[in-house]
Amino acid sequence: MRFGLGLFNKKRINLIIQDHVIRYLDMRQPELLEVKSSGERYLPEGIIQDGTITDRETLLTILEECVEEWGIKGREVQFLIPDSKLVIRKHHIPSEYKVEEIKGYLYLELGSTIHLPFEDPVFDYVLLETGEEKKEILLFAASEQMVNDYSTLLTSAKLKPVVADASCVALYRLIYLKQLTSEEDHTLCLQFDIPAIQLSVFHNHKPYFFNHLKLEMDYKSWNFKHHSTGIQQLQWQGDAGFIHGLVEDKLLEIDRIINYYKFTINNGQQGITKVIISGELPELSYIQDRLKSKLNVPVLLLDQSDQQLPSQFDVVLGLGLKEVQLC
Repeated sequence: MRFGLGLFNKKRINLIIQDHVIRYLDMRQPELLEVKSSGERYLPEGIIQDGTITDRETLLTILEECVEEWGIKGREVQFLIPDSKLVIRKHHIPSEYKVEEIKGYLYLELGSTIHLPFEDPVFDYVLLETGEEKKEILLFAASEQMVNDYSTLLTSAKLKPVVADASCVALYRLIYLKQLTSEEDHTLCLQFDIPAIQLSVFHNHKPYFFNHLKLEMDYKSWNFKHHSTGIQQLQWQGDAGFIHGLVEDKLLEIDRIINYYKFTINNGQQGITKVIISGELPELSYIQDRLKSKLNVPVLLLDQSDQQLPSQFDVVLGLGLKEVQLC
């Protein structure tokens, strides 16, 4: 399972830049989840807003400090497309097109049968099903300008960006490696982070659905506890009832998406069979308990017992598995 937006594959480090944090990972043996080094740096509010870099100068200064502190100057880097800027949707193409012809066909269809919210897309796809008359694909697309904004930022910080990836695919690589899902499962993957929830559904080890749910929380109510290891712990200092209420609101949205997946996407024939939860929110156990009370399927927390890093690094670990042939 490989997804990349058009650059070459080589030994590299892994970096994610989100609205609120930069995380880095260098893996010694990815298939064993053996970490060589790691680091994270939480960002001041407003430098990146909903995936858009709004204060490039400050962000570059912070990134340069991280590059120096982590000793990664000159390294090749794979990074993630901001989830809020990624378009993932199903599309049908005529069956007569061979695999090597699909990308060319997709470029020809831009603006006619394929409509995207930007004019300069870079994209890749996953082949879902092949019928007698049509092939069904899942199209991953992002703005070339946005990808270039992040690429040039990394280059300015003396790094060498080589491939862009999607967080939902990165997370599923880790889930697959841990053997938490099967080909028959319809697995709902939930990544709970401070700014948003990333929601994706995988079947046959392929992504079939993706959504991005924003979380409106007061950034100043989070306390980022620093540790000598470079790994930080989040503590919510606001009203506990507020964050529980926010989670409950989002669980209602997730429930609607689960019903949409079963009754609209699968015509009532097949629903979610498993839920796997990860992320940086301290409330993951509470979320697991609430989902268990609502759903008649297994609800699992992504187990950290066999890895060196806490759950906020799950997506970065999955990104580091890109070199490993998993599925």
